[in-house]
Amino acid sequence: MAYRIVAYPLLCLLLISSGVSVSVARTFDRIIAYVNDDVVTKRELDVLVKQRAMELQQVYRFSEREALSRSEQQRPELLDRLIRQMLLLEAALTLKVTVSDADVEQYVQDFKKRYQIETDEEFKEQLNREGMTLVAFREQSERNLKAERLVMGRIVPRLQVRDSDIQKFFEENRDQLPTKSDKVGLRHIFVAFKPNQADRDAAFETVRKAVDEIKADSTKFEEFAQRYAPKKNPSSQAGMLIEATTEELNQFPEIFQNVLKDLSEGALSEPIEGSEGLYVFAVEQKTDEMIAFRYLIVPLVPSPEAMHEARENIVEVYKKLEAGEDFTALAAAHSDDVETRENGGDLGVRSLTELNPKTRAVIEALETGTYSQPHETESGLHIFSVDERNSPDLSEAEKRQITSILRQQRFQEEWDAYTDKLLENAYVKIQLKE
Repeated sequence: MAYRIVAYPLLCLLLISSGVSVSVARTFDRIIAYVNDDVVTKRELDVLVKQRAMELQQVYRFSEREALSRSEQQRPELLDRLIRQMLLLEAALTLKVTVSDADVEQYVQDFKKRYQIETDEEFKEQLNREGMTLVAFREQSERNLKAERLVMGRIVPRLQVRDSDIQKFFEENRDQLPTKSDKVGLRHIFVAFKPNQADRDAAFETVRKAVDEIKADSTKFEEFAQRYAPKKNPSSQAGMLIEATTEELNQFPEIFQNVLKDLSEGALSEPIEGSEGLYVFAVEQKTDEMIAFRYLIVPLVPSPEAMHEARENIVEVYKKLEAGEDFTALAAAHSDDVETRENGGDLGVRSLTELNPKTRAVIEALETGTYSQPHETESGLHIFSVDERNSPDLSEAEKRQITSILRQQRFQEEWDAYTDKLLENAYVKIQLKE
């Protein structure tokens, strides 16, 4: 179970200089921010940006180039976090927050482990490259720990997560949990957009014209087939010469098998209605072992008038439902879904994740035992009914994971709120430009 929620480490190592121990070298660096009686230099922010890049590489597996680019983009956010951390340290010192030598040592060891620094020599070399000594690093670690302890004491007690919070988070993040999607017992009444008689007459007139053109010049069969192919779902093989063995022909749609088995070599079939429209077949070669043929399709497309008629029909069915008539009986009498209408429109038990987003939105809003208003799709109109709904329970491990995520989110919110108050009472001046 994975939730895509990413947050900055809230208490990462920040190179904060105390107002008491400002190094001589620091006075020659460019000051980019004043924070009460202390300052932030460009070099300090540069080091923090490098640390962030190192973290992105080693913890989040960014490439070196990506890590450097991303950390540079985060420079303003890192400066803001550095200033807030400085104010936290100042507050911790004012409140006389203390930490032990053992706490500092553990902090240093955890830092080395996080950044995969295996030996003390390697650690010293890394610090030297950053212009720091081990003593200075330990002093900085102590200051960071004091700021951290202040935060933990003020904020952690407020991070309670109730069962209702867990359930709310679960409901809002169902899309990330396909195995936890509700399953519903579903029925529908389907009224298809079907061509009316005028549409059928027009299609037969077109196919007769196509047949006359083929008879006049059979060498242009493919050209004619492409001209008349359905625009929304053109068949890539329409008009092309298809060669198949007798055994392979058994794998083709039933309409192909039924027509081609009786069609002789050199013959052209009558228009045959199939799933995509009116088909015409032409056999160019035929033996007991193989057949070579072409076909074209003239689509049977419902006109606006036919679609309007379907919409009127579904409204009449809906009115009958509203008047109290039985859903199952109406599905058997009026649904165009031949596979389900004999079973009262029963679609079986479906997971909500199986449904397209628009249909899912309609069904999610339905309570058990209720039905929807007419819902229009590309092929027709549906009225859905939910017979039952099963919501899977969260495991204890999933509850613990959600609790951890919520505590992390709330920690960030409380940390921001607390440091906002410190900022309100502080003197902060930022001057990033030369």
